Amino acid sequence: MEELFKKIKEEFGIEIRDESDMTNAWKLVEMLKDKGWVVYIITARGREQVDAWHQNYGSLYAQFGETPTFGSVVEGICVTALRVRELEVKRAVEYPNRD
Repeated sequence: MEELFKKIKEEFGIEIRDESDMTNAWKLVEMLKDKGWVVYIITARGREQVDAWHQNYGSLYAQFGETPTFGSVVEGICVTALRVRELEVKRAVEYPNRD
């Protein structure tokens, strides 16, 4: 988990202390929202899911062929934010003149 939090700090400048740091993880959700992403968080006993959808990309995890299940909501938010960044970078390389 430390490696994940390190990547978040490097990529977004947000420091997440541990898996219970929802305050700082929520900053990532707000960042995604500002970019037009809809973030879905589903919690139930034994089930922590985070997924995202954007009108230009569709469902995030469908792009990667993955099921968006995580050990904690904070982990899911962090991984989702990094996946969005990965998808945006890939799209910018493939379609450099697109908005």
